[in-house]
Amino acid sequence: MFQSFIATVALLATLVSVANGECANACNGHGKCTSYDMCICNRNWQASDCSERICQFGLAHVDTPKGDLDMSGSLSGPNHLVVDNAFAYPYGTTEQFPAMEDTDLRVTDNSAHYYMECSNKGKCDRSTGECVCYDGYDGVACQRASCPGYPSSCSGHGVCKSKAQLASSDDFNLYRLWDKDSTMGCECDVGYSGADCSEQTCKNGIDPLYLDDSATIKFSTFDFATLTTAATIDFTDGALQAGTGHWAIRFFDVYGEDWLTPPIAAGASCSDVVAALESLPNNVISPGNTYCSVTSKANRAENTWKTYDAQHPLAAAKPYLITYNLSIWEADTPTSLGELSQYTAIQAEGSSASANKATTKLSGYIYRLKFYGNPGALKQPQIELYLDGKRPSLVSPGGKVITKVWTDGQQGESNDYFADHCDKVTVTVSTTAGVTYLAGMTGAEKALLKACLGDSDFDSGNNVGVYNWDVGSAQYPHLIKLVRTVSLYTDGGYYAALWFDSSVSTLDGSNTAGTFKLLNPFTPPDHVATDVYEVYTTKGTLALTSNLSQAVFSFASNNIFVTNTSFENLANVEYDGDISCEVSRDDTPYKFQYVSHCLNKSDIFTLLNWDAPAYNPPFLNLYTATRVGRNPFQYTVGQVPLISTIGGVASTNPSTDDLHYQTHLIRTDLSTNWGHALKYSVTPTGTFRVYKFFPAVASTYNYVGECSNRGLCARDTGICTCFPGYTNDDCSVQNSIAL
Repeated sequence: MFQSFIATVALLATLVSVANGECANACNGHGKCTSYDMCICNRNWQASDCSERICQFGLAHVDTPKGDLDMSGSLSGPNHLVVDNAFAYPYGTTEQFPAMEDTDLRVTDNSAHYYMECSNKGKCDRSTGECVCYDGYDGVACQRASCPGYPSSCSGHGVCKSKAQLASSDDFNLYRLWDKDSTMGCECDVGYSGADCSEQTCKNGIDPLYLDDSATIKFSTFDFATLTTAATIDFTDGALQAGTGHWAIRFFDVYGEDWLTPPIAAGASCSDVVAALESLPNNVISPGNTYCSVTSKANRAENTWKTYDAQHPLAAAKPYLITYNLSIWEADTPTSLGELSQYTAIQAEGSSASANKATTKLSGYIYRLKFYGNPGALKQPQIELYLDGKRPSLVSPGGKVITKVWTDGQQGESNDYFADHCDKVTVTVSTTAGVTYLAGMTGAEKALLKACLGDSDFDSGNNVGVYNWDVGSAQYPHLIKLVRTVSLYTDGGYYAALWFDSSVSTLDGSNTAGTFKLLNPFTPPDHVATDVYEVYTTKGTLALTSNLSQAVFSFASNNIFVTNTSFENLANVEYDGDISCEVSRDDTPYKFQYVSHCLNKSDIFTLLNWDAPAYNPPFLNLYTATRVGRNPFQYTVGQVPLISTIGGVASTNPSTDDLHYQTHLIRTDLSTNWGHALKYSVTPTGTFRVYKFFPAVASTYNYVGECSNRGLCARDTGICTCFPGYTNDDCSVQNSIAL
């Protein structure tokens, strides 16, 4: 009782001192006493005596209303400030969610994640001013959703990054939503996976049950070109010492890890290039499993250069003809725009727009490397020239060094999207008068092939004949894979697009009406026109994205631009050629009126010229879109020669009408194996279009995977436990005595 009395007396003494204007000491040195004997606290302090700290604020992970602050029995609206001039809320606060404003003090509707103390995911320690975060959140304001395992994030086998960082690491994608710096995730080191990077990945291998009498495996085959515009081959280093220039290959394994070879001398032999690859650590390139061939030419004009000795109907003995033309999207001015006469091109970056490209000559080396020991879909390798800091290690006096990497229809794959074998059908490939077609079939085989091809346009209701199939069209051609009947399992197959021309009855020699015409002028890779092929079909669909959007691209480039030059003929409706699935505020309401099938990142597609199939490459690549983006338009119609009067139709205002050339970009995983320049007319024909491929689950076989799909991966050790009957460290070997 006595102690309670003493405490009461002390409290009264304090109140008296405050009443007598002596509150300065009561503000604890963190505020100022007013003439009304009240404490006005300094910034980040609160309470009647300024003894409590205010914690840091951050964007609220979850918004919560504060409730009935004035105890009126109801919640006032978001625009009604109930508490004003509060220490923690200097701009006031509301009982409901506040009406958020932008920097111009305009109320923004449908907004959320208002700034809150400790980001609404922690409690404030008033004695220290530090947030005590709830589990799963960290930061001085609890502003981050922690990476798994925090504070020992990502199990020591990865890096904790924000959403924005994780997105940007994937080929320049942008993530700009409210939690771009708040939601965290692990980017695992190669060989580890899982949300916290605690799981080890096992070795990949080829499923032994995938192989049959004619199935083959697509191993990655890449061409590496080191070329110069100088009159003779003279690659040197920065000191201009003849014969001492070097380059290197950056190789990516199936897990995406990159490995840089030791320097490779300019003009190296195949054995030297393979030795450099096989010297990579950790047996990345297993010895004896890489095939190399090389061709070298000196001072060759574009009409005589060739890299490999196969045939092409438009350029006899030059199917890999490399022409030298100014890069249509690296030119300083658009005056160099024009239609290429050849189907392939290497562009000369930085060349004069007025230079005579017909007389430009190339010298150099092209290596073809096939990686038999590295199954699966591999990221495209790169040529590195800066091996000495900022100084290039490969230069060419009197000329420009050009390096390119591409694949020619022999891309590595982990999934076979053409796993439906057309039984009892074999074909040959022939060319007559510039038309390439399937031959060597009997009438019965043609009927079986029709049944195997089946539907091509997502609509089985319009199929024809007793074979219940589509003949194929410019909108929906068929896509198949051809595999030689006599081949090694490492040969791989070749993609071919086709349609059935029922009006032709004499080309294939079957005496049965109609001919299966190929859109790509496929040529047997070993020159033997009598090669016999098995046919693999798919229930997947190849679909034209838009018949008004033409593709423009350089040889061996990962960038493809899509545009439309015929908009002046669309009743003044401007469609700029965009085929992306994303809709932005800049899109016209007519966009999807001209887009049948839009394209997203990760979609598979190819490029085809329906009107002039002879200009398609002999061997098709299937590309994966790694980015689908938009840039500001580059040119007006009047800035480009001949476009101001497209096809004789005058532009409404050529000085201001947007051409939208170079506006819409598709970035690919693989480089193109030919090039095509901008073509303009009211209804451009003979142009390349983007065809999107829709795989079908029923026709897809995943044949390269962890433990070769014939075992289980022990995630704690990264070691395969094989099923009975399979062995090896990747379970890729069948063994009747394996248990």
